[in-house]
Amino acid sequence: MDKMKPSRTINQLHFEDLDPIRFEELILSMVYRTNRWLEINHYGKKGSDDGVDIEAIEELDKSVIRRWYFQCKRYKKITLKQLKDIVDDVITNNSNKPDVLVLAVSCAVRKENIESFKEYAAAQGIGHASIWTNTVIEAKLYAEYHDLLFSYFGISLSSERRNRIATVRRNISLKEKMKKDFLKKGEEIQEDVWERIKYPYKKFKSSEILIRSVDDTFYPENIPDELGNYPWYKVEAYDFYYNGIRVITGIRELLIDEEGNWDFIKNYNEKISERYFRVNALEIGNIPFSNIIEYDINGDEFYIYPHLFCDFSNQGHPYESIDYAIETKDSGYIFLDMDKKGVRQV
Repeated sequence: MDKMKPSRTINQLHFEDLDPIRFEELILSMVYRTNRWLEINHYGKKGSDDGVDIEAIEELDKSVIRRWYFQCKRYKKITLKQLKDIVDDVITNNSNKPDVLVLAVSCAVRKENIESFKEYAAAQGIGHASIWTNTVIEAKLYAEYHDLLFSYFGISLSSERRNRIATVRRNISLKEKMKKDFLKKGEEIQEDVWERIKYPYKKFKSSEILIRSVDDTFYPENIPDELGNYPWYKVEAYDFYYNGIRVITGIRELLIDEEGNWDFIKNYNEKISERYFRVNALEIGNIPFSNIIEYDINGDEFYIYPHLFCDFSNQGHPYESIDYAIETKDSGYIFLDMDKKGVRQV
């Protein structure tokens, strides 16, 4: 019998080797990416932080503000008294109590001390408190922040599986954030449920989206590449799908028969069989989350609607595929079977 090979292990990260300010900057980089903050401030680097190294403001629904305080301690160990002192510093030195207090520490913390910390913070009027221990921070770095892992510790993860896991987590997170920012709230939607199923684009706050290449450096000028592809252009929102977002790129005139066979009209005046009739179809581009680098929900002074920054890696476009949909009398838009494209008898 072959001997089982031992699995490869990676030593625990040495947060204690980081300068205290460098440790704060690492946590700041992680915090920055966890939410779409209305405002974020880093006080610790300036010296007197009044028990708050990082302050982040989150805007909830209906303009409700949630205040987050982050305190960073690069300790080899921490006692319960020190944990309570951290809470006292936050309460004593700040006129605004945080809704959420997060303590990031470079050491392990006993379970009972974590629970006591949360209870003590709640007793002081803090809505929610939590601790990012060294192992929690390390897990976040390995799972979601590979670039920070390399920048701060020189560790490069080439494992394909780790990358796939990180991609899945990143895409799920992006999907949830985009749905929150792009779709109307329930009370904003006037149509009934069936109407929204028939016409999913009615769920979007903005019907317009600007698609922009992440490699473009000439915006707001629009200069095509050697193949005639433009680095930015306007589309209309259609719907989310399992792997990304669907956008309407244009209208195409098609021929279609009763069996669903269809093709593009190549020449408007060409003679065609009586079995076909002409229809207008939505041309729908499917942009996978993996090709969406970031978005600006508010746009800018040139185009005041969402900007979607994409990797134009698919032959000069961000789409993984193109679909076509036609409107029916009862069911709204239905997608054409791509396997029946080009089956044409003129």
